[in-house]
Amino acid sequence: MSTTFTQPLIRSFMTGCMVVAAIALAGCEKKAPPASPPPAVTVAKPLVQEVRNYELFDGNVAALLSVNLEARVPGYLDKIEFKDGTYVKKDQLLFVIEQDQYLQQVNLTQAIYNEAKIEIARQKSLLKDNATSQASVDKATSSFLQAEANLKLAKINYGYTEVRAPFDGLMGRHLIDVGNYLGSSPSGVKLATIQKINPIYVYFSINERDLLKFQKQYVNSETRKKQDSKVPVRVALQDEKGFPHAGMLDFSANLLSTDTGSLQLRAELPNDNYQLLPGLYAKVKIEYGDARQGILIPTSSLQTDQQGFYVYVVDADKKVNRHNVSTGQKFANLTEITQGLKETDLVIVNGFINVRSGQVVNPTTTNIDPLPKN
Repeated sequence: MSTTFTQPLIRSFMTGCMVVAAIALAGCEKKAPPASPPPAVTVAKPLVQEVRNYELFDGNVAALLSVNLEARVPGYLDKIEFKDGTYVKKDQLLFVIEQDQYLQQVNLTQAIYNEAKIEIARQKSLLKDNATSQASVDKATSSFLQAEANLKLAKINYGYTEVRAPFDGLMGRHLIDVGNYLGSSPSGVKLATIQKINPIYVYFSINERDLLKFQKQYVNSETRKKQDSKVPVRVALQDEKGFPHAGMLDFSANLLSTDTGSLQLRAELPNDNYQLLPGLYAKVKIEYGDARQGILIPTSSLQTDQQGFYVYVVDADKKVNRHNVSTGQKFANLTEITQGLKETDLVIVNGFINVRSGQVVNPTTTNIDPLPKN
């Protein structure tokens, strides 16, 4: 075989082998996956706001005054002059018991009184002329005094036929219908109940541990000195946000209950719109100690492990850092941080579940809403 013929053949063979090898190598190489983007998180600076320590208690609303309206004289119920469940004014007429017999008794005793008055004057005049005896004067005087007393009693009984409101208040329903006979009873016949609910009371109890803590922090505080020893309270009903009703503590029992180990307290509050009604459940908030600037973060951003509470903070390089923190009082959905955070730290408030310390993240900044004033 000639050399001229074989050399091109060899070169073609070698070139084919190289192409095949290159294709094989290319098939063996795998493309590297694209790098995942940094996880998205939401960050916020802590809220700095004036706060005070407080305690919450379960309470019940009660009327300032509650009176059973009763019939004090027998007779048929003649009129009802109010609508059930309405507000009435002091001295407003509510019930009328038949008056005829009592009015006639007043007229009768008035006539006897007038006659006795004339007779005593006549006897005294006769005594001056020695035309009668002292015994006759004394008898006339006694008759006059009896007539006077009977007239007063008749007028009192006549007055009892009208039942009036003893104060401004909220009426309950009437318990006796018109036409019913109201018999005599030493305790009276109950007609309805009226309650004074402006101002109004809220009763609650404090246990021994909280009482001692409150006394220690409140008694020597600057706030107490400014309030002339009056303890302010805030009250909220079940469906209310914040504590919109303000009042003052006006009573505390003089001993702790041996059964419950607690002390009963009472707050008095204005109730101009009659929103607070007797029997309602109420949340009671008492603040104590002096006001301070608190560093607050959402309670949901707090995490915990064996080392205690911690949060994730994003630095200037967008890296996540763990900050161990100490917590204080809770305020609504926020918790006070007493140690471990600065006002300028960017705390992860959303998305922290998928991050770890040292990881780079993609932060979006938000603001923490301030606490309501009440």
